[in-house]
Amino acid sequence: MNLLSSRGIDVHLYSVHNDSIKGLGPLGKMRAAIETTWSFTEYKKIKRFLIDMKPDVVHIHNFFPLISPSIYYACTSLKIPVVQTLHNYRIICPAATFLRDNKICELCLTGSIVNSIRHGCYHDSNVQTLPVSSMISVNKFIGTWNSKVNRYIALTNFAKSKFVESGISSDKVVIKPNFIQRKEIKQKNKDENYILFVGRISIEKGVHHLLEAWRSIQDKKNIKLIIIGDGPEKQQLASRYSMEDVIFLGKQNEEVVLQYMKNARYLVVPSIWYEGFPMTIVEAYSFGTPVICSSIGSLKEVVEDGITGFHFENNNSFQLGKVIEKALSYERYDQMCNKVFQKFNENYTAEINYKQLKGIYMDVIKENKDAILSRK
Repeated sequence: MNLLSSRGIDVHLYSVHNDSIKGLGPLGKMRAAIETTWSFTEYKKIKRFLIDMKPDVVHIHNFFPLISPSIYYACTSLKIPVVQTLHNYRIICPAATFLRDNKICELCLTGSIVNSIRHGCYHDSNVQTLPVSSMISVNKFIGTWNSKVNRYIALTNFAKSKFVESGISSDKVVIKPNFIQRKEIKQKNKDENYILFVGRISIEKGVHHLLEAWRSIQDKKNIKLIIIGDGPEKQQLASRYSMEDVIFLGKQNEEVVLQYMKNARYLVVPSIWYEGFPMTIVEAYSFGTPVICSSIGSLKEVVEDGITGFHFENNNSFQLGKVIEKALSYERYDQMCNKVFQKFNENYTAEINYKQLKGIYMDVIKENKDAILSRK
């Protein structure tokens, strides 16, 4: 919102908080589950809000679970164009991640959504998966995804390909990556000889592969591995991979994280699932820090192998170790850092993002100008 409002665009926020579900009784929770598919309650509230605000366009970031796809219908009933950013795969995968049992799973994309109910893909519960799968299948059947949204924003070409494969018209999906407002970090860390992981320490993030790979490297050239973050796997991994050159720093504030990001030799992103568009990569790029990542999904698109970092085969600790060894001895490291910083300036700045977003808004407004004029 700040990106737009700071440039003179009038922005109004409509939001609800999922924590409100916790205070509901059994009947209230049942109703909330049913309204996940289409909430008449939210439809009425949103329509009143839109009548008061009179927006030129509505940009939706998340409707799940309380708002529901009924927000699209509230907008179209008032002839207001709709833009939806696809931050995850929720409208085609109940888990939103294409991950099941710590492995990539596309059964609901290539087959029946019933697979998700059978496997309990949402919160590991067959019962809780039912309303989510219903939301996906019912709205696909009645044409919501293709007829009630004017433009989808996917973060990468890979993500777009998955949504198009699910049946969404390719013409409706545009690519606009994440961005950050670059921050100047003056203070430097005393130790600059390290590679870095930043994120949640959970199994889908692949930290166990990184530690296994690190343990296998013979000549680390006095480089350390620093891990910033917390999560369910942290204690076990810290105990199992207790090494002098591995430092678990736990959760840190933004300023500390960015200091380490700026001075790291490489950021490592060893995820085993289809990441959306990790902000850690954009942050690393903003400082000219190259990235070593799994060759999977959007990661292999955001990180260019041999140009802005290096790829390794997904789920392959041995190859990750070899790639790290190669990266630590890379003779054209300085040129790579320059390429990284160049890519940031060309793709991920606030100004570039603003121009892209404004262009998307203007396109959908222009395409719907007759409908917009008829309501004024």
